[in-house]
Amino acid sequence: MKRFTLGLLTTVISLSISSTSLAQATDVKTMSTPDDPYSSLGWRWPTTSNEITGHYRDEEPGGTKHKGIDIGVKLEPVYSVADGKVLDVGVYTKLPIKYVTIRHDDKDPNGNRLIARYLHLDKYIVKKHEVVSRGERIGTSGNTGAPGEDKGRGYHLHFDINNEGKENPKFSDTIDPAYFWPKIFENSALMSNESDHCDHSDHSPIHDNFDDPEYFIEQILIDYIGEDDFYEWLNSNQPENRTLSNLKKHFDITDEDIEEIDREAEADDN
Repeated sequence: MKRFTLGLLTTVISLSISSTSLAQATDVKTMSTPDDPYSSLGWRWPTTSNEITGHYRDEEPGGTKHKGIDIGVKLEPVYSVADGKVLDVGVYTKLPIKYVTIRHDDKDPNGNRLIARYLHLDKYIVKKHEVVSRGERIGTSGNTGAPGEDKGRGYHLHFDINNEGKENPKFSDTIDPAYFWPKIFENSALMSNESDHCDHSDHSPIHDNFDDPEYFIEQILIDYIGEDDFYEWLNSNQPENRTLSNLKKHFDITDEDIEEIDREAEADDN
């Protein structure tokens, strides 16, 4: 993938990012309009709080890079940032985390559709294949799968974007969200200089890349199995064993069954 350094915009946005990120300013996706690649799309901010508690490209446990941003918010509405269609809704079983993935109608300068993920939700209120509008509520922010969840801590919304058609992107597939909302990130940098604490900054970095499709179990499949039976299976297995393959084996579900479940879900939304 080709990379290059954006000029003034990179400098401005980097004010809201750590000094480590500034040193890695060349690690930015190629864009055809370097002065303003995405902010002109007019995306809605995904929730009610502007407190950015985890930045794109932050170093995480294990030497990985944070592929999105964390927003400090507790049990508040989460909104679709733009028009689009829900690709996936469900549970990332390894931790577990409730999530929504949307393929938005907007495209990058090369014509690729933009896909956004919304993680750590307390609940979601949309279904797979559902068409959503900019600003439509899709769920409620939470702390599912966050360190300290059992103690009522760790509330935040993780949000990431990619233009590679990936439901489970790696860091190299993603785009820095600061390009979509430069003013919010400038203000966040100023606020962080004035205060060392925000109300919902008690979450810790999570040592997981959220990019293995084996751990993403769709809600339509959970509904087919039954919520109680699904969570009984989930809680009886160690995190590394909560895979789609093991789920299919346990409940005697075939790939053909899953395809039929998906077709029925899509027909219900048409």
